[in-house]
Formats: sequence, C-alpha cells, structure tokens
Amino acid sequence: MPRKLSRKPHPTLPLNVPGSHSGAPSHRNGRDAASPPPTVSGRWLLTAFTITILLAACCGYGALCLLFYQGQWQLLFHPSRSISSTPASEGVAFNDIRFDVDETGSPRLDGWWIPASPQGRYAADTMLYLHGNRGSLSDSVPALRELHDLGINVFAIDYRGFGISVGRHPTERLATQDSIAAWTYLTDTRHIPARDLVVFGDGVGATFAAHLAAQFAPAGIILENPNPPASSVFATDARVRILPMFLLQKEKLDPTGDLVRAHLPRLFIERGADEGRAHQLFEVSSYPKQYFDLRSSSPAEVAAILRRFLDQVLH
Repeated sequence: MPRKLSRKPHPTLPLNVPGSHSGAPSHRNGRDAASPPPTVSGRWLLTAFTITILLAACCGYGALCLLFYQGQWQLLFHPSRSISSTPASEGVAFNDIRFDVDETGSPRLDGWWIPASPQGRYAADTMLYLHGNRGSLSDSVPALRELHDLGINVFAIDYRGFGISVGRHPTERLATQDSIAAWTYLTDTRHIPARDLVVFGDGVGATFAAHLAAQFAPAGIILENPNPPASSVFATDARVRILPMFLLQKEKLDPTGDLVRAHLPRLFIERGADEGRAHQLFEVSSYPKQYFDLRSSSPAEVAAILRRFLDQVLH
C-alpha cells in the first residue's frame, strides 16, 4: 500500500522589515544612536581658573609669611664680621677674651677686656658695654675709649653673628643669652661682685642692659640712645603691613617691662640727632632715674655727667 510522505515545515527566516525593532540592529541604526562628544562649560573653566589663582596667591602669601618669620632679624640687626680697629688703634691696652664655651668646649663669644689704670678713679669697678645693632666691636672703639678715660675697667662683647663671635646671625633671644654670658663671665670667672658692676647699653644694647638690671641687679645701668621697639621698625616697611604680625613677630626689643620691674639707679642719655626713645623710656621707668639731653654737649660735659653717676652708684 502506498506510503504517505510527511512534510516538515521549513523554518522561516526573520524578515528585516523597515521600522521593525525585532532582529539584530543594523549598522545604520547604531550610528544614529551614538552620543555627541562631551563639552566643557565656560562656567566650569572660570571656576577652575579662579581656584588656581587663589591657590597660587595663598602659596605666595604663605611663602612671604615664612620669609618674614625667618628673616625678621635683618630689619633689626646689621652685623659686620670685620674687625678693622681695636682699642690698640687708640693707644689703649686690651686683652682679647674668648668665653662662653659650647658643648664641645669651643668658645662662642669674643670680647675685649680693657683694664683701667691702677690709679684710675674706679679701678676696682667694671663697666659691661653692650653695643648697638650695627657693625662690630670695631665700630665701638671711640665709645670704649671714652669709657676707659673715666678710669674704669671696661668689658665689651660682640653678640653672636657680630665680629668673630660664632653664629650665623643675631637675634634678640641669642643676644640676650650672650649678654647674660658676659655677666656670668665677669661675676663667676673674674669674681666681680654685682655691686661693682655697671652695665652700659647703647642702641639695642639698652634692651639687653635693662634685662640684666631686672635679673641680676647691678650697681646701675646707663642707656644711651635706646632703640625703638621692633614693632615701630617693622611698621616702616610696607611689605610688613599685609602680614599677620600678631602671629609672626618674635623680635620685640622693648625694655619697658624690665625698666618698670628693676628698682636700681639708671641714667638715660640722649646723644642722637633727635630727642626720642631715651626720654620715652625715662618717663615710664621706675625710680631712681636720671635723664640728660647731651646732644649739644662737649665730650668733657658728657664725661662729667657719667662720672657723677658713677660716683653715686659705686661709691
């Protein structure tokens, strides 16, 4: 009997009908769906530029603050390493003294001991001389000669950073320590009693002399042309006016507090071009005190004033 043949249905292929979403996407449809390239808005660029400028300004301001903090001493001290003359240049005998040894045993400070004549009026007494903010001991030779002529022993020092004393540069803190070291040398090494010591401070030396007066009580102190406070010096520099000085200022150079605390004889001398700091400090200082304007005085008149003060405090 005849066999029936069964027909299997043929699979139908998907038709790629335009507009239909079925089946694999065509290449043309993929190109149509691509996103446009990203763009940067003008506002974003302006914001980024502003932030960059602000960061650069902050870095520059911070660098300026750091430079001032580290280098403010340069506005106050003007040291020299040169020793161009000595008391011998004026025909005065002296001894070069190296003292204040460090942990290695090396002396850090240099000073001059100028002995009085054995027949000197104050041959048993000593004047500790602390110079100003410029030069070195060589620049103080005329003043040292004047003091030596009074008939008193004189010991003068260079702070660290001045002359041949060690140190990279001076600061108020270091110079104060150096002044104390000089006092200690006189009292401990030379065994000079405080009652036989007078401290003479010239310029910034007046600040350090006032500190010694408050701490050790010598027979008296002499302050000639005291320096203005550091804040006044800084105020004259336009660069400093934009800085937060209450955070950065570490140099003060103001002896007012020590002069109020110290109750011992002090002599204020004005010999500069203008009346200034000596009279101001005289007004706020505690008693006993004396003030003389010697700007027009002869060397003999100045010497007479100094001898009278020394007679009062040493004899």
